[in-house]
Amino acid sequence: MKHYLLYFASVYSIALVLLTTILIIALNLSGITLLPALIASAFIAAGHFVKREKRLPTPEEKVQLIWGSSAVAIIIGSLFVFFLVMLNPDAEQILQAADQAGIGLSAVIMLCLIAIHGAVFHVAYHWYAKRCLNRINISD
Repeated sequence: MKHYLLYFASVYSIALVLLTTILIIALNLSGITLLPALIASAFIAAGHFVKREKRLPTPEEKVQLIWGSSAVAIIIGSLFVFFLVMLNPDAEQILQAADQAGIGLSAVIMLCLIAIHGAVFHVAYHWYAKRCLNRINISD
């Protein structure tokens, strides 16, 4: 599983840098544009698993891939968002507002992020992996 988690980490990092540079900085769009990078990277990683293994992940592998990729994505995404905040001219105000939000709101936000990441990776390693396997079987 280490290979697939590293593969996802590299694809997601590249997607964040490229997509965010284009969508957030150049086009001045909001941070919600990070979600397409997550979805695209999850689908690419799931397709890579199916292409390399020529099968769907087992239920045990699926659990490791979904939650391992979620952890990797949350860590990379958090670092990236922190970097974007530090580039913002109002960084001090943003950090103060985050500090004043309190632990309860921060916990709710983290739970929502975990749920979103889990859902994205579940779709990737369940539905999209089946599509990739069907495509491989049709082309053979």
